[in-house]
Amino acid sequence: MDPAIFLDRDGTLVPDDANAGIPARATLVDGVAASLRRLRDAGFRLVVATNQGGVARGRFSENDVDAVHSRLSELVDQQTGLKRTIERFYYCPFHPKGIIPEYTREHPWRKPRPGMLLQAAQDMELELERSWLIGDSPRDVAAGRSAGLRTILVSRDKARIADAAADYSAATLAEAVEIVLRHRDETTASVATTRATAPARTSTRRVRRERDSERLRRGLVELTEEVRALRLRRAESSALRVAAMGLQLIAVLVVGVAFLNLADLDNFVRWSAAAAMLQLITITMLLFDRQ
Repeated sequence: MDPAIFLDRDGTLVPDDANAGIPARATLVDGVAASLRRLRDAGFRLVVATNQGGVARGRFSENDVDAVHSRLSELVDQQTGLKRTIERFYYCPFHPKGIIPEYTREHPWRKPRPGMLLQAAQDMELELERSWLIGDSPRDVAAGRSAGLRTILVSRDKARIADAAADYSAATLAEAVEIVLRHRDETTASVATTRATAPARTSTRRVRRERDSERLRRGLVELTEEVRALRLRRAESSALRVAAMGLQLIAVLVVGVAFLNLADLDNFVRWSAAAAMLQLITITMLLFDRQ
């Protein structure tokens, strides 16, 4: 399993401004590409995890978010000379104070909850114990802490730094990278000079891995339940599905009438054909409803 750096987007990789949903205006904060290149060269996999409540607030769409991420990935790769410098982008379009009903609610992916981080760890087989989160807000730090990551807050605001209570703070992403690499080197040196304590360390790592696995399992169960509930709510509110259920009841009644006419073969065939047609229409409506 590989270590990763989980990165916030707005305010960390790109300016935190009104252009967040406009692909053509997407720009990187100075020095970001060089910092990401250093992390990749050090063996870290890079993942973006970002709240995009602007979708719920009607400011832009999920397609806009995807387009912005495609543009950012292109900009980063151009400046680093690598392919897929940022391996994946995860985002949460939900917000409890939105105006788009489909997105107006809390969600386990929305930071400060750790859903995005746990999902990425599951999808990409990442080792949380050796991974970090770098963000610019207390909710980023809280999400990272809940997922068992070491955390770095990128900010110059003393009040925000105190509020976040991250493991470390840095004024820029470049400084955050220095912290990550310094501690990686210190860990490597420590392991090389303490071979005698390997059994105890192995036991500790095993316990931490078990804790990470349990945390990941709980998070994924919670996420699964949220998705199931969302599907149920959508199903309940589908006008097409309600109409299909009505037709299904009518089809059952027609079948009953057909059996009442068993003595008259012509009438039985006509009623049976009508029931079959109603059933076919019902199935067609349900198939459209699933799309």
